[in-house]
Amino acid sequence: MRTLDLHDYNLEDAYQKCQIFIEEAYRDNLKKIEIVTGKSGPIRREFPFWAERNHQVQYIEKSWHGGSYIVKIQKKF
Repeated sequence: MRTLDLHDYNLEDAYQKCQIFIEEAYRDNLKKIEIVTGKSGPIRREFPFWAERNHQVQYIEKSWHGGSYIVKIQKKF
C-alpha cells in the first residue's frame, strides 16, 4: 500500500499533495492508499472533507492507530 505523510506541510500544500497522490493512485489502479495526517491538527480535521469532495475516493476509514486514514480508491472505468 502506498503511503503519503502530510506531517510538516501547511494546509494548502497538504491539500495539493493529497489530491495529486489520490490522482496517481487512481491512475495506477490501486485499491487502497494510506494518508498520514497525524493524530491532531488542521490537516487531520480537514482531510475527511477533502476526501468527500474527490470523485476518485470511494470511502475512507481511520487507521487502527489513529494517525492516518486508509483511502479506498474508485475503480477505473
